[in-house]
Amino acid sequence: MILLQATQITKRFAHRMVLNGVDLDVQAGEVVAIFGPNGAGKTTLIKILSTLVKPTSGAFQIAGIDAIANPLRVRSSLGVVAHEPFAYLEWSPYENLKFFGRLYGVDALEERIADLLADVELTPFAHEPVRIFSRGMTQRFMIAKALIHDPTLLLFDEPFSGLDVAAKQFVLKLIQQERARGKGLILTTHDTELGYHAASRFLFLLDGQIEPVAEKAEIELTELSRQYEQRLKK
Repeated sequence: MILLQATQITKRFAHRMVLNGVDLDVQAGEVVAIFGPNGAGKTTLIKILSTLVKPTSGAFQIAGIDAIANPLRVRSSLGVVAHEPFAYLEWSPYENLKFFGRLYGVDALEERIADLLADVELTPFAHEPVRIFSRGMTQRFMIAKALIHDPTLLLFDEPFSGLDVAAKQFVLKLIQQERARGKGLILTTHDTELGYHAASRFLFLLDGQIEPVAEKAEIELTELSRQYEQRLKK
């Protein structure tokens, strides 16, 4: 089942072309890793796919719905973990999750909040303001917020950035759990090792263009890293 289908997505800021004809699809139960250096357009692509920014041209559908024409209709299918928390930092995780859960009409909300806080190991901090959290704790909260309405498509922008080893392993485990539940995931990263362990298919985003690489079964980590380093030198 195709959860996302993007065709010829372009984004221009003034005279600078950030994305140039990006084609991308994601199937249910698939984790797609997009590797690229800073400035390659990864964050811009995630913002477009999460309907926060409109592309200059192109089209994409989420769950068969035109996401550009109907952004509000597709947001219930999306869970986004980005650089910004997109939450109320003075509020606690519990308060944020309750607010966003009500926004999405989540059933049995109190139970859902309790389960998510336990899953991301934030139960002891459920009523502390998010603004005091470490980077790793904030990332855990952002993941819980992304999952509150049980979306079918997850978009993770540099999910490992600034995390310690334990937090990185936590994110890897969660990605695999969500994939096993039939979710589709896109993650952007410049870390080939973590991206390799997380994903089932690999792409490069360089100079605003997507380059298909391989399925995980078709390539070893050392070869993926070699190809990525080689492309960065061109």
